[in-house]
Amino acid sequence: MRGRENKNMLEYKIENQKYQKLADEFLASSNILAVLKKYGDVEFSGAYPAKLMMHGDVDIKVARDKVFSQEEIFNIFKDIYFNAEFKSYFIMGDWNDPRLGNEFPNGRYIGLKTKIDNETWKFDIWFVSKVEMERLEKEKPPIANIRLSSGQRETILKFKKHRKDKRLKMTGQQIYDLVLQGAKYIKELESLN
Repeated sequence: MRGRENKNMLEYKIENQKYQKLADEFLASSNILAVLKKYGDVEFSGAYPAKLMMHGDVDIKVARDKVFSQEEIFNIFKDIYFNAEFKSYFIMGDWNDPRLGNEFPNGRYIGLKTKIDNETWKFDIWFVSKVEMERLEKEKPPIANIRLSSGQRETILKFKKHRKDKRLKMTGQQIYDLVLQGAKYIKELESLN
């Protein structure tokens, strides 16, 4: 049994490394970061900076002192459209979601999709004030800033792989929270669904 678990963990780590490399290459070759840096400080969050990727999903925050207006987001959206190559563009207008300010930042959102290595990748970009960024990091430190044990890292990768394979509807943050609370087994993950 232990040999099979080690083999699975090696496969998860290889898959994570593949996604990290693809993300690095795309970000280096696309113009998205150059565009975003015109509007504020760019920071990655979630799986990409934590090196916990099991699918094509990159979360980015753009922060500045002043709150972004909807009109500014339309202008940024236009800048991205004309200067960075994506296949799908989504802008969130008045979003009255109860998760805003809890699971998601109080800010403006642009979603982008593209094909990388024959897979659809999603880039979630949040435009927030620096005050909101500080609040978020204080209330829920980014997973990349948490010192994870190798066991916790392996469990997160295992859970993310299971979520992907079974098409479970849950966020990466839910997985991180579950593992940080001590979960180790797939049945604990499935209890969220």
